Amino acid sequence: MILIKKLWMVSIPLVSILNFSQEKLTPKVDERVEVVSIVFRLAGAEEYSQDYNKKYVEDINTYFTTYKNSVIVEFIKENRNKNGLGNDAVMSMALHLSLKNGKFSPIKEKVNSLDKRWAKVDKKQFVSLLNLFYKNTNFQQFFNNHSEDYKKAISEYQKIILSDFNQDWYSRFYGKKATEDYKIILGYGNGGGNYGIKTHPEKQQEIVNAVVGMSSFDKDGNARFDKNEFQPLLIHEFNHSFINYILEMGDNKSKLENSGKIIYELVKEDMEPQAYTNWEIMINESLVRASVVRYMIDNQYSQKEIDEEVSIQEKRKFLWIKELVELLGKYENDRKKYSSFESFYPEIISFYNQLAPKMSTIISNYEKNQPKVISISPDIWNKNDVDPSIKEITINFDREMAEGNSINMGDSGKEHFPLTKNEGFVNNHKGIKLLMELKPNTEYEFILTNNKFKSKEGYPLKEAVIKFKTK
Repeated sequence: MILIKKLWMVSIPLVSILNFSQEKLTPKVDERVEVVSIVFRLAGAEEYSQDYNKKYVEDINTYFTTYKNSVIVEFIKENRNKNGLGNDAVMSMALHLSLKNGKFSPIKEKVNSLDKRWAKVDKKQFVSLLNLFYKNTNFQQFFNNHSEDYKKAISEYQKIILSDFNQDWYSRFYGKKATEDYKIILGYGNGGGNYGIKTHPEKQQEIVNAVVGMSSFDKDGNARFDKNEFQPLLIHEFNHSFINYILEMGDNKSKLENSGKIIYELVKEDMEPQAYTNWEIMINESLVRASVVRYMIDNQYSQKEIDEEVSIQEKRKFLWIKELVELLGKYENDRKKYSSFESFYPEIISFYNQLAPKMSTIISNYEKNQPKVISISPDIWNKNDVDPSIKEITINFDREMAEGNSINMGDSGKEHFPLTKNEGFVNNHKGIKLLMELKPNTEYEFILTNNKFKSKEGYPLKEAVIKFKTK
């Protein structure tokens, strides 16, 4: 079976401190999120046009078919191209609105935190057009029609993700309590994107909204959540709230700046596509990710699960993650000396200052250990005269591979994806045999990813894009 990987958007970090009260976290499906995601879907926003939830998408297409050319859709198309409205900017607008008596209006904030991509957009017109769309489509009826679907999704998330989530771990680990409110919103029609949106309404606590992307549904349209995928995401976002602010305290930033910049420049190419656009974000992200592993250790996750989480972070080029996890273990084991994470931060600064001069060697050693595709038999790679009668190929690696594989279609899409069956590893696991169906005079493309492919020693494959054209 050929594995086609789903596209997941980058999770946006939550910069806040949470209110870890005794109240049980309860996710919800938010009408504001659904209507804004749907108008952006109608406007053709790719990240809001996924069809993982086929039944829901069919209902959207049927219910809103006569509104595909409505004024708000044209407004979004124009401003999306002009101002880059997309991804988290969309959810930022949704959650900076209030909905009362069937009407949207902007929330009043202590400090404006609406995504800056809306700065040059006529926001009053957008809200006015959204109200018109909401009224003309009787959107509330659409939302109410799916209330049972939403309830099932909420119940499933609570059962799979929240049932054994240790909310008390955070205050114990970080040595402090938090002061802000935290909400989990299931983006039922959002596709795979996960977004952290902060708002601070007047006369209220600051609110951190975790908008959870949903990309797995059964044939009946019921939401499904993989614990290994969704729970680390939730653990991750909570950690941000106890970590990010410390970098801004005292002279922490100035003490980290030199080493942070050195490390960032060496991994910048891998960090930027993840939306980690400066050394400060990278430092906080690495601490958050190491803390996720500490959570897993403290909450009796299996060694296999812990190792897999570490491997995932290394693939994201946080190549110092193992050493950082060990350092945080030192913090946990000496809480008499280090009463809080803040008090331990000088040790973290020292860690990065020592890491910077070694980073080039660490990267070099890691890349040397990564398995690579060395050839294809028969030789079709980057060829423009491939015989369309070829039915099978063998991908050859430079070393023995472990079980597991992941092959994606390329940017050119399904019509240019040639593979029909995976026959498994051959040649002492130094090759993998794949079956194909080809047409004459056609370009083909597929990607061998590092998602599942790895060497026997556990290093992920250096991704390879395979392109060719038949004669």
